[in-house]
Amino acid sequence: MLWRDVGRNVRGVSHSILFRQFPLDHLDALTPIVALAYGIPEYDARTKVRKGWGFLDRNAPEADARRMVEAVGDIAGGVVAIDNDQLRSLSVPKIVTGFESADNGVTLRPQSTQQPPHPVSWSEIGVVAAGRISEDIIQREAGGDQQRMAGMMVGVGVFMITGIPPGLLGGGKKKKEEKPVKSARVLTFGRIITTAGEQFAFNPDHFDFAGLGGKKQIHAAANFRAFLVELSSRTRARLNLGARLVIENRSLTHANYGGLHDFETELLWMIHAPGGAASI
Repeated sequence: MLWRDVGRNVRGVSHSILFRQFPLDHLDALTPIVALAYGIPEYDARTKVRKGWGFLDRNAPEADARRMVEAVGDIAGGVVAIDNDQLRSLSVPKIVTGFESADNGVTLRPQSTQQPPHPVSWSEIGVVAAGRISEDIIQREAGGDQQRMAGMMVGVGVFMITGIPPGLLGGGKKKKEEKPVKSARVLTFGRIITTAGEQFAFNPDHFDFAGLGGKKQIHAAANFRAFLVELSSRTRARLNLGARLVIENRSLTHANYGGLHDFETELLWMIHAPGGAASI
């Protein structure tokens, strides 16, 4: 079973309200309508639309959901209400580290050598996505020693992207008077989601792009773009905002994902909304 129920995560409510079209493309038109419907200032309404990543509400009783559908009407394509019991998320991503393409599809190479390759036909690719987030890490230094230990704390977000398990990496005995040093690093990643709900994640900095053949370039960023272009041109997959930015050769920072939650909320919206795809 590739799909997981997430309706239970939103307790005591009946419906989620989703925009039919990517709301950031219609922010100016939607802001006054949302402000009026919720009785909030336009600044707050604008923030609500921007930070919802396709969702206007995740916590609406049935009566409020119906009211919002009527209030928005046909503006920017309107909204649709979905019973949270019917709202589903994707399975945990499988980490892949390379690919080979053929006339009928792509074969993705798993991170684990104990697993067989994953063949996916072009017609089975439903969503192609790209994201960039800042991940907090904690490194430890012993007393006044400036040499950083190999171990670092990594969050669940890193595991979902790279396959590195949460916890300390490396080994060795801890030195006395260790002081945690908090910092952040930027992580860029891609996702491929099949129409059956299977999800594959990859890090372009640790991905073998040999499958591009003559299109392969020197830098990982250029190969990342070429790979997304290849997937987009050979499938009917929906592209998230991040993937469209990469294909248009624009910086992923413009997507403004505040974290992995924003990125995956957008994917959840794309799966359920009738017109779930961004345009730039």
